[in-house]
Amino acid sequence: MNLTRRTFLKSASLGPACLGAANLSLVFGAQSERKEAPMKDWLKRRGRIYWYDQYALNEQDAAFAKYDPDRITEELVATGADIIVLYAANQFSIAYYPSTIWPQHPNLRGQDYVGDLLSRLRARGKKVVTYINWLESRHPEWNTIPLGAENDPDHKEMPLVSWADPADPDKRVQRVPGGRWRFPCINSPRRRQVLAVAREIVERYKPDGFHLDMFHANGALCVCPYCRPEVERICGTKEITRQAVAAHWREYIDWKCQRSASLIAELTAMLHERGILACHNAAFPLHLPSIYGVGEEWMPHLDVYVSEIFANLYMPSTTVRLQRALGLPSWELLTSTAPYYAHLSVPAAWWRMSAATCKANGGEVLGPCGVGAFPDTTSSKRLLDTVKQGFDFFMQDADLAEGAVSLAKVGMVFSWATRKYFKDGAMNWSEEIDGWARLLIGEHLPFDFIVAEKVASASDLSRYDLIILPNTANMSDAFCSAITEYVRGGGRVLGIGETSFFDEKGLKRTDFALKDLLGVSSKGSFEGNFAIERPGGPEPATGILQQVAASAKVVARHVAVDPAGSVSGTRDPLPIKPTEWPVVVANTVGKGQAVYIAFDVGRMYSLQNLPHIASFMADVVDSILPTRQIAVKAPRSIEVTVFEQQAAQRMIIHLADHTQSPTDMTRITEIIPVHDIEVTMRPPFPNPKVSCRGSEVSSSVDGDRL
Repeated sequence: MNLTRRTFLKSASLGPACLGAANLSLVFGAQSERKEAPMKDWLKRRGRIYWYDQYALNEQDAAFAKYDPDRITEELVATGADIIVLYAANQFSIAYYPSTIWPQHPNLRGQDYVGDLLSRLRARGKKVVTYINWLESRHPEWNTIPLGAENDPDHKEMPLVSWADPADPDKRVQRVPGGRWRFPCINSPRRRQVLAVAREIVERYKPDGFHLDMFHANGALCVCPYCRPEVERICGTKEITRQAVAAHWREYIDWKCQRSASLIAELTAMLHERGILACHNAAFPLHLPSIYGVGEEWMPHLDVYVSEIFANLYMPSTTVRLQRALGLPSWELLTSTAPYYAHLSVPAAWWRMSAATCKANGGEVLGPCGVGAFPDTTSSKRLLDTVKQGFDFFMQDADLAEGAVSLAKVGMVFSWATRKYFKDGAMNWSEEIDGWARLLIGEHLPFDFIVAEKVASASDLSRYDLIILPNTANMSDAFCSAITEYVRGGGRVLGIGETSFFDEKGLKRTDFALKDLLGVSSKGSFEGNFAIERPGGPEPATGILQQVAASAKVVARHVAVDPAGSVSGTRDPLPIKPTEWPVVVANTVGKGQAVYIAFDVGRMYSLQNLPHIASFMADVVDSILPTRQIAVKAPRSIEVTVFEQQAAQRMIIHLADHTQSPTDMTRITEIIPVHDIEVTMRPPFPNPKVSCRGSEVSSSVDGDRL
């Protein structure tokens, strides 16, 4: 199958649905023509959400100066948004409606911003989510006090606004500057107040959904009066230090995650009693340390998974895949204002790349967030126009999303336990996943995430040709048994680093639980620079090497480097000679195979992006993978995913262009066209019909290859 230069240039004039504008979709099947069949369930169909950020400072003459609910409604409707998120308060919990609990912003002069807009948007057929923020500006005694910052004046009371009531603790409103986040402790009386305000809002306005923001964003090791007694009990001392907490990390993180989840559980239960969806911000667990409190315990209390896209396209690629694995609808928010600006729209290219990435990975809902509207309630025309363009592009080919199921043959394991208990909250596990995700995307290998805690038996893994365990340190015995049976039955596993060395409760085992499967036994570890045996000679590496004894075939060994170090003080000292320590071990178990890599190679690739490490990782994958699901000749910036729509009898290959800077969209102002892409695969159907959304395509069959 070829997209030639001629057909690409011809298609480029057809509009935005070409790879020059971020994505193409190849469709195979007996019914490859376009059909419109909107789904009734608004949570499960592709949709557009406008996260209408209406920020205003507590004391600001311009706030609400041009408030006109009819104009705002028309602006929002004109973007094409299906779901609108309305602020019920500002970023510091000053109400935008006549609240009996929080003081109302004085510039509204008693007007009901929430009621005005909600009623108008409902009349226009829009779904409405109401929003409040965990941040606070009246009770400094509730503030989080990070360890080591007990005397920081930033946690003390700020000057009051002119309209504050100094005699009323709930009306001692502070003049908090823009951008200054003041986090109440998650164990403070703020908990009860947020629940009361949420109840007031949903009972008064009956929105379709409710969102609590910024509760996920407090990653401090808090020693405020509400936390300190319990932290002292956990650590067994009144002298709290980071070392003391690290020594009792399991107990500490269990407590913090439980306290965080308990509020979300109570809030969601109240919402569900009233038939309202829980749409809280749960951030991006692949990239957020467990100390922030968001974890597996939150998942039963979310109806959708709300995350944000920042400047790195790998984040939505991996986040949406994980949301699919968790079984929750994916709502992705693109920060729609440029970095260091609050109201300046991002370039249209960022929207297209983000939308293409979400479409390619099965994301249901996309929209803007950030700040957006000016304090006076007007919005720049450029921002509104860019949002509409982004929405229009995202909704193109929405029929390809309905009932689509991933056909990826590679699975990468995500473990809540590893995220929670990994070495004092360190993010090595995250960097390992990120490195392997980048490698698979660059190699055009479609992959899914597998959530370890959701695997009940080997049958849950049987659809995959290869399962990657990316330094999945914490595994239950049950999961280890499922992986072992999967391999015995003919599956293939690639394990890395400390995989299976700890159990699901964070306790260290005496050896790898998968030692017989991987063919290795632990003898220790070291961290530093070394080299790897490669066909063309030793190549440099760095990281944490697990020193193992191999009971299976050693494919590559650790090469010692000059103990004098590098001549330039860098990471590649002179390789001296191979040692006894294996770097790659291959084992045959039953009908299947296992390969073990002894160091955190994915983390190295994530942090350093070195081509020789990418080649090493790809060689290991190809050594164990029986065949690639599809072969794609295209730049490494092209992300490839594969889905199936059984009802429509068609298979879909998405090609999303991450351009030349996928880790930093801020460097991109335009999307460079890509052409002459070739895709080779086994025909998914007899005599398949092949079409291409956004370009022309030619196809041919040669034996068993399409």
